[in-house]
Amino acid sequence: MNFSISLVRGGVLALALTTFGAAAHAAGSVGWLNPANGASFPVGTMTMPDGQANASGVVGGGLDLVLALDGSGSMGAFVNLPDGSSVRRDILQQQAANALVNSLPAGSNVGVVEFQSSGFVRQTLTPIPDAGVTSAINAIVASGGTDIRDGIVTADGELDANGRAGTSKQILLISDGGSTQSVAVAAAAAALADGYTVNTVGFPGAANSTLAAVATAGGGTFVNFSNNPQDIVDIFGGNSGGVLVGVDGVEITDPDGNTFAGTVDALGNFKVPAYNLKLGANTWTAVATFSDQTTATSSLTLFGTTNGGGGNPTAPIPLPASGLLLGLALAGFGVARRRRG
Repeated sequence: MNFSISLVRGGVLALALTTFGAAAHAAGSVGWLNPANGASFPVGTMTMPDGQANASGVVGGGLDLVLALDGSGSMGAFVNLPDGSSVRRDILQQQAANALVNSLPAGSNVGVVEFQSSGFVRQTLTPIPDAGVTSAINAIVASGGTDIRDGIVTADGELDANGRAGTSKQILLISDGGSTQSVAVAAAAAALADGYTVNTVGFPGAANSTLAAVATAGGGTFVNFSNNPQDIVDIFGGNSGGVLVGVDGVEITDPDGNTFAGTVDALGNFKVPAYNLKLGANTWTAVATFSDQTTATSSLTLFGTTNGGGGNPTAPIPLPASGLLLGLALAGFGVARRRRG
């Protein structure tokens, strides 16, 4: 896939698991989030480690992200795609937002704000995955005006009300329009003063100078998709590097010595394929390359033990939702059998 993206970064260069106040020019970092380094599991346990890279140099701590999505009438316009087909801007926005949410690691909370002639909360900050977040994103369709300021103010208020202590608190605003720049910039500066980073994405028709100024005032990053809106879904979903956090890519080496490019979303989160643990130490190494071409390295070691074996304290690996439901069903079946017995 070939694409060209214009980036304007503010003073913090961050939309991921970062801490407000991190130095703007800190060296980049990469780290593993789950499972905990040094944990042990029975041999054969399937693991899918995930991690995060960030040019700001800070990873970990959890994420509270509010998506401020444009519901103005102009979002009903069509975007022509390279294959000759077309898609409405609001549908493309839905696809991109869902791809981003689906790529986030465990421990992330997401809220959804819609802004038209005014802003309002469609979904309060909620642990993901959650059907309510998806429904809120998909409910945003074109109608009304464009009040970027009120979108930021509403997102700021949601973080005030429901943000968790100790997390990175972020606002991601997508728009194809513009509004009075001075008040939008003032709202972004106020959010930054509250400890929240404001990042912006421009669709075709957007007032890119306003969105860039908002991101700069909010200490975040502006990404211009005006000329290539079709790429936003792939980029937000993890197919083109952490464009919002200064990450070009992450190279992974698995315990068998195989080296491959990790799947990295726009926020710098990466995942590796499923791997069945072998007896003893199983080590992955991640090498992140940042937009300034510097690199950072981090390793994760998990121990495979025989049943009943000792080793390090065991940290549970989250089951997929379907696996969790199946486990609960089987557990209920066992209880029922014991009662009948």
